[in-house]
Formats: sequence, C-alpha cells, structure tokens
Amino acid sequence: MRNYIHITLLLLIISNTVFGQSPDWSVNENKFQYTMSFEAFLNVDGKNLTSSNDKVAAFVNGECRGIASPIYVQSEKKYVVYLTVFANTDNEIVSFKIYDAANNAVKNVDKTKVFENNKHYGDLFQSYSFASPALRSTAEITDFSFKDLKTAKTINGSQITLYAAKGTNVAALNALFELSPGAGLFIGTTSKVSGSNSIDFTNPVQFQVLSEDQSVVKQWTVTVKLGSAQFYKKDAVCYAGGVIKVLYDENNVQADLLKNGVKITSQNIQNGQAVFDNLEVGKYTVTIGSTNKEIVINQKQ
Repeated sequence: MRNYIHITLLLLIISNTVFGQSPDWSVNENKFQYTMSFEAFLNVDGKNLTSSNDKVAAFVNGECRGIASPIYVQSEKKYVVYLTVFANTDNEIVSFKIYDAANNAVKNVDKTKVFENNKHYGDLFQSYSFASPALRSTAEITDFSFKDLKTAKTINGSQITLYAAKGTNVAALNALFELSPGAGLFIGTTSKVSGSNSIDFTNPVQFQVLSEDQSVVKQWTVTVKLGSAQFYKKDAVCYAGGVIKVLYDENNVQADLLKNGVKITSQNIQNGQAVFDNLEVGKYTVTIGSTNKEIVINQKQ
C-alpha cells in the first residue's frame, strides 16, 4: 500500500510538472535599466498559439525577465506577441519557455538570445518565432505551373521562366506552386494560395517566399514568355535514320521527344532550333512550351 501511495505521488508530481496550472511567471520591471524586444509568434507542435491565455516568458539563470501573450492584429490577420526582456547588463544569455494553455503544458524553446540593450527582433510580416520544436528556415519554390495551361519551364537560381504558346492570355493566370514545407508565397506582403489566385504575368512577377519560422525571406522572379513552334521532318532511308527539326522563338527552352508516350530524349533550343536525328521508323510526339506535335517517321524507299 505504501509503495502504491509513493507511485501515485510521483505520478502527480510528474503530471504537475508537465501539465501543471498556468505558471505564475512574473517580473519586477523596476529592478532593471535596459530592455530588448521581440515581435513574434508562438508555435507548439506545428500549431500557432492564439489564446490570450497562452504565454511566452524570457529567463536569465532561471529568473523571469519578461512575459507576453498573443494579441490579434487585424491589419495583418495574424496573432503576434510583443515581448519585452529586461536586464541590467548586456551579453546575458536569455532562454524562453512557452505556456500552451489548451494543453496546460510548458514547453522549452531550444534557441536562446544574447541580451543586447535596445535590440529589436521581428516585425508584423517577418515575425520572430518562439517554437517547440523549432520550425524550418528554408524558403524555396520547388515547382511552379499554371492551372489549365501547359507550359515548358526553366529554373535558374531564383529565376523561373515558363514558356507558353504565342497568343496565350497571361493577364489573369491561376498559379500552382509547391514550396519548402511550411513556407508561404507573397506578392509584397499579400499572401497567395496555390490554385486559388489570379495574377497578371504580362511582365515578370516578383514573389517573396517566407520560411516556416519566418527568419528567411527569399525573392523569386517568375517570367512567362510566349513563343511559337514549327516542326519539320525527314523520313528514314536505307542508310540513315529519320530527323525531326524544331524551330522555336526562344532559346534554352526544353523540347522533349516521346515515343509511345515515353520520353526518350530532350534538347534545349539553341540558335532557334533543336534537331533529333537517327530516329527509327515510328510515331513520335514532340513537346515544347504548351505545344504537342505528333510526327510519324516513315521508311522512305
């Protein structure tokens, strides 16, 4: 019976440590001369915290140095915490804890900050992240296309060029995109949703990709070019295979050659053309930009 009581008490202690009541964190601001501030958001287990009962607190050697809860900023449609950290000297190591009210749990934040008087981190667009576990900091566009429009594509660093058929209306395209996990795509500070947008690509469009932890913003440029393709062929003869020539308005666009629905080779347009030679007899498809052309190579007597 005594062992049972001891085990029960131990479980209660552990439970109160992890899922205890709202912590009684407090700070006597009048004790300190200096401040450092954060404009931030809270995230626990991949979910942003939005309750006024949620908290983040700053500590130096176990002493609470600042507390804040999320507030809703209507203009940005997001929840932000404005945390002020207090100190009497620079270069102290500041650690952080999050209180998740919905789960009645306290979480440690892995990253720390060195105190620096008057230093400020974050803003309404690119807020500082207090997260457990830490969020990701990559800000890549991994794929980009358009709904109901076939294009060819080249990616050179942060420059994406898509090639569509001449005459395509590009003034209101619905962009489809894939990003680094958790990242967001913006024009300026206006968020865009993949497959649910209307963007004018008459001129190159500048995008911003904001990483999941909002620590990285990467600029991307997407350009849509219009071109027209012409196709020529030479049938196979007894001593040589057939030839398909593609003429196109833009260089460095990829032309794909398929047979029976399977891509067998690709070439980039150079000096306005790409040539596929030594082709066996059969039915081929050339794909370039938004154009698919079926071409049959016959055996010429």
